[in-house]
Amino acid sequence: MKIAKRNHYNPCFWTALWNPNYYRLATTGGMESLSVREQSVYVLNVKSEKLFQTTVERVHYEKNLGLAEISREAAEDFSRRHYPQGHEEFVRKSASSPYPVFIDFEQILTAMEKLLPYQTLLKVAVERRIESREDKAHLSSFVVWQLLRSHAIMNSMIDWHRKLGHEKFEHFVMLKRQLGNTSALANLVELLVCGQWSLFSATNETFLLCDSPILVKSRSIVVALSPKLLLEIDLNIKTHAEHLPITQQVSSQKLEEYRCRTIGNTFREIIGDEPILKQWQTTPEFKARVDLMRNAKNYNKQVWVNGQQELWKMNAYGNKG
Repeated sequence: MKIAKRNHYNPCFWTALWNPNYYRLATTGGMESLSVREQSVYVLNVKSEKLFQTTVERVHYEKNLGLAEISREAAEDFSRRHYPQGHEEFVRKSASSPYPVFIDFEQILTAMEKLLPYQTLLKVAVERRIESREDKAHLSSFVVWQLLRSHAIMNSMIDWHRKLGHEKFEHFVMLKRQLGNTSALANLVELLVCGQWSLFSATNETFLLCDSPILVKSRSIVVALSPKLLLEIDLNIKTHAEHLPITQQVSSQKLEEYRCRTIGNTFREIIGDEPILKQWQTTPEFKARVDLMRNAKNYNKQVWVNGQQELWKMNAYGNKG
């Protein structure tokens, strides 16, 4: 089995849209002839403060993030804590099993990317409109999934497990369980679907994309679906699930809000239009973010998760509302 060395937080087939030529072909047809991972994008790194050009294969990823080793002792400890009633049987059955074993979580991420939420993401990004309640439901699933796999949340939860004295693999086991909890996910999707949806369109490649692109603040969720299309879900306003948003031209005020929220949720890098990245690089907000991430020892000061906590309250260093 080939183990993935690079685990991308944001799928390459999505970040490739931030290459202008690839985006143009995606909207007009013909992108199938291009290699997704070889598409070049401009990158502004929050730790080095450098602006450079590279391929999407080399952005929004971390080496061996999804790889976790499980020793016999760790497996038995996990079984004892989480499945005490079946622990003795587990020890007996696994006595002859070879250890260590490894989890490669990239297989789960790859399987997720082939499902309707990500297919709908690309459809809406290209067509710049939401056509049905089903589109809203699939996009809501994408928002939840993408938040769970974001750079901020993944590292936050791994840090949290480490502070508890647990092994790295425990985060992936719990995440797989969370992704398989259809009832809990359905509740989150319904909450998003019934919020107030707005789509904002830009003429140029205006919306940049950071490594943790689901921007949450004061129960408002914002994500750039493409360089020219922005989605906002306001959970403070309830609407009927059948309500479909009308795409409107983005205002300068909304662009400024998006800039601040994107910088405030960047942990490694932002990709997008080179002139806009140069502008952002000189702003006080970007300088403050550079200082914060340079001094950050870990991604979360404190992470506490329980069944009643809202998903978007997990990130201590991200935007606060």
